Amino acid sequence: MATYKGIQGYSVQKLSSDPTASEAAGQVWYNSTSGKFKIATEGAGTWASGGTMNTARYEVAGCGLQTAGLVFGGATPVKNETETYNGTAWTETGDLNLARASLAGAGTNTAGLAFGGLVPPATSGWKDETETFNGTAWTEVGDLNTGRLGLTGAGTSTAALAMAGNTPNTVSVAVVESWNGTSWSEVHDLNTARVYPRAATQGTPTAALVFGGSPGPAITESYNGSTWTEVNDLNTGRSRGGGAGTQGTALFFGGDPDIAVTESFDGTSWTEVGDMTTGRQDIAGFGTGSLALAAAGRTPTTGATEEWTNPVYTIKTVTVS
Repeated sequence: MATYKGIQGYSVQKLSSDPTASEAAGQVWYNSTSGKFKIATEGAGTWASGGTMNTARYEVAGCGLQTAGLVFGGATPVKNETETYNGTAWTETGDLNLARASLAGAGTNTAGLAFGGLVPPATSGWKDETETFNGTAWTEVGDLNTGRLGLTGAGTSTAALAMAGNTPNTVSVAVVESWNGTSWSEVHDLNTARVYPRAATQGTPTAALVFGGSPGPAITESYNGSTWTEVNDLNTGRSRGGGAGTQGTALFFGGDPDIAVTESFDGTSWTEVGDMTTGRQDIAGFGTGSLALAAAGRTPTTGATEEWTNPVYTIKTVTVS
């Protein structure tokens, strides 16, 4: 009769306690304390509820990581409230100097960057103001060259990109600006002008990814610091969703019209993965492609938070029949 050792070339290891599920993925062992065989499995990514924000809103911006996040601005009416997230709960901190919606952000929860946006009335409210956050308070710094709303951002508080958006003549633009910690400089335009796209928030001025938006809601573009290149489209074209990750491992979730669809990018193509619990648009999204955060949004206006984890590791008891 064939044995496990004969098939696999080794014996099942005996342990007094279970190892960490992620470290033991794909392994079988015998737990001598419980007297049971165990296996660690790797499952598909999922969304789970996180802490609720203090101020419900939409058309917000955010930056940081799933366990160290920052959300600021929003509507309606326009907000200047800023909140930090520690992976469990939100805490109110120093307000933006300029209350606004439809702005963009970059950086971390202790070194953030806020830029652009809208302050009604819409006929004159497009903004170029930029502010930096030091973990406690916001400080006004150098303005964008092109004031706009519905733009997207990526990078850090000293090396960021501001991409796309809508200008006062209601025209979607392809304008891209690079921030060096002091001032903005216009660099290479996107191939497709658009408003309310999203970006891989952990991108850099020489390795960025932009996706979605209106028009061209399925178009994805990749940047190498000198040229934007169209790559494979989203499966579900949309705008106003949330973005996270890097150029090589990105996530796009939610969007107009209030959908829950989530897609993952592997550097080449997009794949549909697990839906959000609640479909919504105008979300603040940030984090990595495997540990992302979605906060706020509409419809209706909400302060709900969802946390994405991929993959999900689980320890299961092996049953014999």
